[in-house]
Formats: sequence, C-alpha cells, structure tokens
Amino acid sequence: MRFHHAASLLVVIAAAAFLPAGETTKRVTVNDGDRNIYVPVGDKKQAPPAPKEFAFVLSDGYGEADRHSSDPKVFENLLINMRKSGFNTLHCVYRDWRVELCRKHKVKMMIDVLAWKEGAEMDIRKPEQRAAVKKICEAVRGNDAVWGYNLWNETLSFFGNPDGKNIDAYCEMLKEWDPTHPIWIGTRTVSYANALKSKPGVHGYYDYPWQRGFNYHFADLMWYYKHVPSQDGFIGRWEQGSNYNWNSFSLNTSIAFGTKVNIWFIGGPFDKEGNVDPKHRFHHLVKIGQETQKLYPELGKFGRPTDVFSTPTTRTHDNKERDKTKDKSGPVPWNLPAFPKDFWFEVRTGEALAGFFRYENGDDAIFIANHNAFAKQDMTVALAPSAGAKARIEIFSRETGVWRDLVPREGIFAFEVRPGGGELLRVQGRAREK
Repeated sequence: MRFHHAASLLVVIAAAAFLPAGETTKRVTVNDGDRNIYVPVGDKKQAPPAPKEFAFVLSDGYGEADRHSSDPKVFENLLINMRKSGFNTLHCVYRDWRVELCRKHKVKMMIDVLAWKEGAEMDIRKPEQRAAVKKICEAVRGNDAVWGYNLWNETLSFFGNPDGKNIDAYCEMLKEWDPTHPIWIGTRTVSYANALKSKPGVHGYYDYPWQRGFNYHFADLMWYYKHVPSQDGFIGRWEQGSNYNWNSFSLNTSIAFGTKVNIWFIGGPFDKEGNVDPKHRFHHLVKIGQETQKLYPELGKFGRPTDVFSTPTTRTHDNKERDKTKDKSGPVPWNLPAFPKDFWFEVRTGEALAGFFRYENGDDAIFIANHNAFAKQDMTVALAPSAGAKARIEIFSRETGVWRDLVPREGIFAFEVRPGGGELLRVQGRAREK
C-alpha cells in the first residue's frame, strides 16, 4: 500500500471517528496506489491485507537488540546493495528515519516487535515496552515502506503466556493498532500451527530440508497449502542459506504452493558497512535474488493456488535415480497429487511441479517448478481441447520482466526450466465451463 501523504491519511482516520448512528466500528480507507482498501479498525477476526508482492527477506536475527547500524549512511548503503542483490525486504528494529530510507530505495521494512534490550525496548510482550510498539503501529498505518510485523519465529509452543497472554492476544493487538499490514507468525514445521486462531496474514515455518532431512519438505508445503485458506492467509518460510541449487529448489517449489515470503536464515551476503561480500557463504543468494526480483510484483497479483499437481519423476530432487524398492509413493513422488485425467493443462515432457493460480481478470497463472535441483528440464506442455481454440500461453521473462508469447508447434508449447528453477506462465482466453 503506497503511503502518499501522512496528512491525508490522518484526515481519513479523523473522519472515520464520526460514524452514523448505530455504527460502532471505526474504519480506515487506505490508498495503495491502485485502489482504496476499506479496513475496519480493530476487527480482530479479519486477516490483514495480502502482501502486495513476494518478499525476499534479509534477516540478521530477531528479538533482543537492534542488529543494524545507527549510522544512516551505513544503513542506506545496506539498502542500496540489498536492492541491487534482489532483496526487497529487511527485518529490523523500527526507526522513523529508517522507514524513509526504505521508501527511498524501495525496500520494505518488516518490523521486529520482540527486541527488548536497551536501545531497542520495543517488545510487545513486556507491558512497559508495549506502548512504544503501539505508537509505531499507529504511525505506520498504510505506509507502503513497511511490509508488516514479525511476531514469532520459533516453535509456537515456546511462546508461552508472557504477561498472562498467548500469541493470539498479541497478534490481535497489532491488528487493532494497525489493520493495514500483515503479521508474520512462524513455527517449526507445522508444530502448533493449527492452534493459531488470530489470522495474522502470513503463516511462516521452517524445516530446512536439505540440512535436516527431506521427508518434510513437500509434506509441510501441502499442509500449509490446505490450511491457510481457512485463515485467509499466505505461506511464509524461513530457509537456511546453503548453496545455489539447494536454495533455488526450495524457493521455486515453495512458490508453486503459493508461498509469498521467504526469510533467509540467517543474514545475507553483506559486510558491516553494508557492502556485498563476495566471499560470504551466502553470496549465491545475490544470483538467486537478481534472477527472481522481476517476479516479485507479478507474484503479488494473484493469491493462493487453486490446485497444485505433480508429474511423475524418474530422478530424485538431488538428481539420483529413484529407488522404487524404497520409494513407495508410485510414479508421482512424495505423495503429491498427480495431474487429473482430462485436465485442461497437460505436461507432455519434463519432471515438474505446477501451481495453478487465477488473476483478478480471470486469466490463469501457472508456476512450473523443476523437480530436480541439479538437472534442467526441457518442458513441453499442451492445452486440452476443453481450453478452447482462443487460449494462448505466455511466459514471463525473468530478465526483462515482460511477458512473451510461447509459439506452439502442432499444439505443443516448449520451454526450458533450469536446475532448481521455476517459470511463470500465463494463459489468456481459456474457455470455462458455465
């Protein structure tokens, strides 16, 4: 949501205080640059607005203290290099001057509301620091330089009941103070995730499949894919920095399931002065970020997937021949749903995962993610007769950010997906059953 003039927003908020007789809920109208969002203030049952673009997040840690420079020049240098490297969101402690620098360099601030040490003192769990958090929330309502709030990143059962309140109570405080931004609440895998009732907006988790075992990667994605619609929310992930192929695979297969936020654990390829460090163990994230950043706004134009289907595979995610004596899931791996018979979109060759989405105007979006982190896929796809003669397929260019037509040969559309990669397709003019 773009925040054009603080004064104009204050006028709207002030006007909202004067309501017709019998109406007790205050409302705020926020202009995000494309539309007006009419938001009930203090409606604890409603989820916040959806993230407007995919968030590729730098986080140097959470809670405790302020982990970033208090020198505006150093902080600005970090933002400049983040943006060049494909990072568009920074998880940090709020400072008003930082927000303005984030706006200048088109990096959104994910506000840490757990930092309690001297110099930060913005921990929503501590009664003596809660007023500072409330003041921040009210100050940034509708501010497009702010992504939202980061409330938790550990196993949810660890949150406990500080001040006699559970995590839902703190989430509802944030939504009451600022209903215009999402809240990140994360946990380990799916632990305690279905106990959360407050609809924070983004349901985050971590499982680090490449480091801790791959059995949960698709199982967790499937669980959240099925769970978040009931919360009117979206998936977020903490992903451990490792190498180009592993992180590319995790990122792209997650996008196919509708993930809208990826926080890298922990830190990024930047030194203390905010410069890119080519020797940093996470330097490969620069390449991933740069080749993905054109997609970020486009991924925000559609919501959750309507379907996720998988092709059969002959090779594993790490490019080994599948051992059918050990893998009992059949031709399609990891118990993923197979493409139904007579589905309108057909994969003829290539081993991939496909997430199906819908734009507001009715066009279809399909995110094709490589099932193999180390081998490219020569994909060929086709539209079934049920799609109609007018349907056509376009592919989104990661290099230019522009759509281009895929020209069929005898009804077959061909494109390549790099190892661990993913490509976004758009189908226009598809016939639909009435």
